[in-house]
Parts: sequence; structure tokens; C-alpha cells
Amino acid sequence: MNPQPPELWQDLLKTKVEAPPGPATATALDRDPPPDAEAAGPERDHGIIRLVDNYQAIIRQRALYYPVAYRFGRELGRGRQGVVFVGYRHGARGCLTRHALKLFDPGIYGTVKKYWTDMGRIASQISRLQSVNSPNLVGRDVYEEANGIGYVQMEAIDGMDIHYLLYGDHFEKVRRRSSVQEWAHYADAIFRFEEGRVRIQPGIALYIMRQTLRGLEAPHDAGFVHCAVKPSNITLARLGYVKLVDYGRANMVDERITFLLGSPLYMAPEVHRRERYLAQSDIFSVGLVGLEMLRGEPLLKAQKLTETDLLQFKMELAGKLPSLLPAHVRRNADFVALLAKMLAPAPEQRFASAEDAESGDHGLALLHKQLTILGKDTEYDRELEDYLSKLYAVPAIGATGPAPEGVMA
Repeated sequence: MNPQPPELWQDLLKTKVEAPPGPATATALDRDPPPDAEAAGPERDHGIIRLVDNYQAIIRQRALYYPVAYRFGRELGRGRQGVVFVGYRHGARGCLTRHALKLFDPGIYGTVKKYWTDMGRIASQISRLQSVNSPNLVGRDVYEEANGIGYVQMEAIDGMDIHYLLYGDHFEKVRRRSSVQEWAHYADAIFRFEEGRVRIQPGIALYIMRQTLRGLEAPHDAGFVHCAVKPSNITLARLGYVKLVDYGRANMVDERITFLLGSPLYMAPEVHRRERYLAQSDIFSVGLVGLEMLRGEPLLKAQKLTETDLLQFKMELAGKLPSLLPAHVRRNADFVALLAKMLAPAPEQRFASAEDAESGDHGLALLHKQLTILGKDTEYDRELEDYLSKLYAVPAIGATGPAPEGVMA
């Protein structure tokens, strides 16, 4: 254990730093809402102001000194909940290990009590989910606090999230590093460049959706709903496999909703209505992500839609799929029908479980069988691994600066 240096302790108590801005790509509808309405009001106790100062000082110092020492590398993601860094853990006898650290921002809470109550929920959740393992789910090791600021140590993933896959600046980089034949292959096997946008090929989109559903099976079986399935929380690791990250907002299955969790754009209708969190709520979100990959653009672009507008749109979404999907997807009636089932307005009309949606008799596995029969099936993980190998070099220990590396805030 490394003691807290006195000079940093004083700095953490006294220094006030302006909160950094959120990601440039975030929209008002894609930000997690505050857990408590009072957070936005003028009345905040002195304790929460002190915690905010401590939180901002840790971000500025890019280091933690208690209960163990972490040196921060690159920033992985930033959202309303907090910031995620690569953290190099300095253990005994020179042991240096690499993790992802998510620091939870107290600034969205009205009081210290409310912040620490929610941190208690997260700590309890990690204890219960410790034994939940899946190759498609990011590993979360421990919850700790430094100067009252809660943080979680997680598995660090090299790769990119689906939001960056769709809208990032990697295309030209990979094209320059590829032969003409290689780039033509990527443009046929992974992407469709058409109508001024980048769409994901149906086979790749199907692979990502199936892997995401597999990642949901384990927490669902343990009694938890992810509550925040969206493109930035689905990552492609550099070996081509898919991992679902950031279930810090997970809630118990069938738990009554007291405040909104996750991003409104990707919420199921019953969540908007403040009913209960269900496994089918996550399945609806996976359907929305799949639809966005196939379209190559967000389902809704307007930033000033009310929650009532969002709910009405989603209640009618399944029936409007033919007009929303590209022609090459509409030609596969089974694919359209499966998406419609995932996006059904009523939870009981959707698949009963993530496993049923992924590998059931009428689930997404059926479409992969069709691709195999047509000779269009491929090793999707290998295709993605090859593409990512063109983009990323092995990061050096201590590298800094922004880079899409999978675990997002």
C-alpha cells in the first residue's frame, strides 16, 4: 500500500478545477440523465462540493495513491457518469499491471449521501456479479474509493466501439495502409459505402448483435439488466471478438424504475414509462443498435425531441421497419421479421430471453444458417481482426493521448 503524499492531499482538498467538457460526438439524447433531479438545482451541500473538487483534482493529477497507486495513461471515454482511463497499477516488487479505471463523478448528485448510496449499490452489484463470466462481457474486478471518490477497476480492452466503427476517422487510415485488393475486400465484407454514409454489412451486423446478446445472457441469468446497451458500450477487441462493457447502471430484473438509467435514444418503451426493468428491455436496445448499424446513421438526429416523442416513435417503430431499412436488407424478409420482434412495443411480444433471441429456433442464428447455405457466411471475427490490425499498433506502456480503446464511460 502506498501512502498518500501530503502535498497531493492538500492539493486534492484545496484545488478547484473546471469540469472538462463531454465528448464532442455526444448529443443531449445520448447522455445518461442525472440520477436525481436535485443535482441540477442550486441547493447542493458543502460535502458534495468537496467531493467534486476531489474528483476533478484526481482527473487533473491523472493518478491515484490510495489504497494502491495507479498511474493514468490514455483516456478511454467520458460521459455523464464519469471518466475512464487506462490505469497502470503499481503493485509490490515492481509489479505493473494494466487495467481500465472508471471514476464516478459526484457532480450529478445532489448530496454526498445520494452519491455514496449509489456507490454502495455499485459495490454490491460488483460483489454479486464477481462470479458472472462470459467471453462477451468485460471483466470487473473491484470497487474502491480514494478521497471519497468511487472508482472501478476493470479489464482493459484494445479495439474500438461500434460508434467509432460507424462514425470514426479510421477509414482513410486503413485505406492508406492497405493494398487495392485489401481495401476492396473490406468494402465488400465489412462495410457498404453508399448514399454518403457507411453502413455495416448484414453479416457483420448480425455477428455483432449475436455476440452482444451472448454477453447479456450471463448478467440476465444472475438477475441483472444491463440498462445501457448502446453503440459506445459494445466494443470490438483487436482479435475480432465482441465485448459488452459498462454495466455500472445495471439493475435487478423486474425492479421498479425510480429514475431513468442509460441513454434515452436506446431505451425500451417500458423504461420510458417508468415501469420495470426486464431482460426484454436490453433486447429492444440491441435491436436499435442493429438497426443503426444497418442504416449507417442514428435512428433519430433531432436533439430536442421530448421523451413523449421518443416513446411514440418507438411504439410505432416495428411497423415502420420496411421504410427505414436499406433495400438490400428489406429483401431478406426473415431479417426484417426478426428485427421487428426485437423491437416490438410490448415486452411480451419480444423474445423471451437473450439466449432465445440469439440461438433459439427463430432467433438470429437462423439468419446465419441462411448465409451459410448461400455461401455468404465467413469468419467475421477474422475479418474484423484483420481490419483492426491495419489500424492499431500495440500501445506502449505509459502512452497518453486519446484513442478509441473499447471501455467507454
